[in-house]
Amino acid sequence: MLLLLVSVQVAEAKRRETAEEIERKTRNYSGWEWSASGRFALVFYDLEYTCIRGQEPMKSYQSQAKLGGNITLGGGYLINNHWRLGFEVGAQMQYNYTVMPLYATARYFYGKRKNCVFNFLELGTNVLFKEGLRFGALGAGGVGFRIQGQESFSKVDIMIGYQSLMLNPRPVVKPPFAFDKGDVSRKSLNQSVYIGVSYSF
Repeated sequence: MLLLLVSVQVAEAKRRETAEEIERKTRNYSGWEWSASGRFALVFYDLEYTCIRGQEPMKSYQSQAKLGGNITLGGGYLINNHWRLGFEVGAQMQYNYTVMPLYATARYFYGKRKNCVFNFLELGTNVLFKEGLRFGALGAGGVGFRIQGQESFSKVDIMIGYQSLMLNPRPVVKPPFAFDKGDVSRKSLNQSVYIGVSYSF
């Protein structure tokens, strides 16, 4: 889909355009923009790490495909026609946990046109609301295509990306085990690929 959008943009650029058409299609970004987005994810790798004090750590891997996704709200400041720095917060649902992602974002828009390709990077944390607050880590990146009408301030972004999500769940200790929860630490690392759509204004 992204390749199709880019090829249409290139074909259109080859057609002779008037100065007025070029001006209407050229970006003039500055100030804040706000967005809402949704993603459909495929979790392809899951690592569970458990460490009991005084014992060797235990690891288990799963590489079967499982589903997930998220919805987020956020904002960003357009420093110029290429760079946008911002933040997003929302809810991420997947097969094992539901968390609240909270992260900083950076985007770089290529070229000068309103319809353009961009790269993005996201870094932050996630909050797991289970037996108290538990904080983890989040990192993501990818490529997207921005669609914007010539006379419109609204933008639609189509994105494909990769995400690594480190969760910090509380250990589950049941009898007949003879150790305390404080002696056990758990980590869960999920890696996924996703496609997303974002609406900005």
